[in-house]
Amino acid sequence: MSLLNLLTQSNIEGWEMVIGIAGIVAMGGDKLLAVMGWDRISEKTLHIIALLGGFWGIIVGAFLFHHKTSKPEFWPPVLFGAALWAALFFALVFGYVRLPGAS
Repeated sequence: MSLLNLLTQSNIEGWEMVIGIAGIVAMGGDKLLAVMGWDRISEKTLHIIALLGGFWGIIVGAFLFHHKTSKPEFWPPVLFGAALWAALFFALVFGYVRLPGAS
């Protein structure tokens, strides 16, 4: 089985759900660590989660936990991740990219 065969719509939707929830948990965890005064989750880690598709979880978590909402330098990589995934979505919808096994 090739790795490309794993790129099905169902798997991509599942990945988006899991990594988005991970983004919410990471933002909540980082806020808790900040309040407790302990070592924090690095912004690089949060940005990687966003780029891997968890941008929506990072955004929801930021507003849910009031975390990093007033830090403008945090947001460009998150918004880039959102734009990247939106571009992939539209490329799939309009047929510029086809998933293996899709007709």
